[in-house]
Parts: sequence; C-alpha cells; structure tokens
Amino acid sequence: MDHRAQLARLGAIEDHSGRTVPVRTSKCLGICFEADVVVVQPSREGRAAGGRPVWLGRVTEDELLEAIDDWIFDGGPGLAPLPAVLADHVTSKDAKKPKKGKKPKHSKAAKKERRKAGKGSGGKGPEGASRPEKGSDEGRTGSEKSDKAKKKAKKAKKKADKAEKAEKKARKARKEAERAGRG
Repeated sequence: MDHRAQLARLGAIEDHSGRTVPVRTSKCLGICFEADVVVVQPSREGRAAGGRPVWLGRVTEDELLEAIDDWIFDGGPGLAPLPAVLADHVTSKDAKKPKKGKKPKHSKAAKKERRKAGKGSGGKGPEGASRPEKGSDEGRTGSEKSDKAKKKAKKAKKKADKAEKAEKKARKARKEAERAGRG
C-alpha cells in the first residue's frame, strides 16, 4: 500500500460545498491490527443531525477511498447513509484484536508414530544395532537432559531477543524515513 498516495488522495477530498476536507495523521490509534484506519468526522450539519465519527479499518484499496470520497461529498455521517462497500470496514477505537485459532493438540502416541515413520532405517549402525538419533536424549541421565533443555531454551530466548531488537530497529528506521518524507 502506498501510504503517501493514500494520504494525498484523502487530502484531495472535497465536500459538497467545494471545501477541501481536513486530514490529520496520527502515529497510533491503538488498533494497528485494523490498519489502515480512517476516522470520518461528521460536518457541523451532520453532527447537528445526530452524526458521530465513523471509524473505518482495513482501508487499503482505492475502491474504499473512492467510497469515502463519495460519502463525504454526499454529506458524510449524519447526512448520508454509509456506502455498502464500507459496511464491513466499520470498527471502533475499542476494537478487540481477534484471537488466533488454536492448533489442534496431538497425543504423545501420535507423535511417536510420526517419529517412527520418519526415521526409516537411517538409525542403524554398521552392525545393525540401533543408536540414538543425533540430538536425542536417549541414554542421558536426568540432569544431562535438563541441562540440555536449559541450554536449548536459553539459545531460543537469545534468538528471540535478537529478532525483537532487529524489529525495533527496523521500526525506528521506518518512522524516521516517514518523518523525513513528511518534512
């Protein structure tokens, strides 16, 4: 989505009396999962007629910007009905982030079966004797197993922290680039 073009398009909207509609940008409206968010305020006449601000989420297509333009030209909230194409995009500042679907749990027996099926005959040594798979805990004592698990968890946490730092750095760079583009 070309955000600059979207802002330029929104900034060019005129109401029915030929006045350019004011556009304000915000860093965060608190419902990023609904991005891009556009809040359409009613005109003075619209508010007097009972119109209230309408929050629209997921405004990422030109068709939706056209519908917003037409709606504002017709009077906007309080004076003109909401276009049907925008109905599924109505949200609010109190919108709740949708929960991710849970993955189905698999039984331990099913996991063992999948492991056995995946091993094939690759685990046999030269004499045909079975040996532990690389990375398995077979033949280890309890403390060795827990030490290995702790090391694995520590490594995973370190990797996650590194990824989070990189994401923060990238976000900061995007914000700075966005500010530079505005200025």
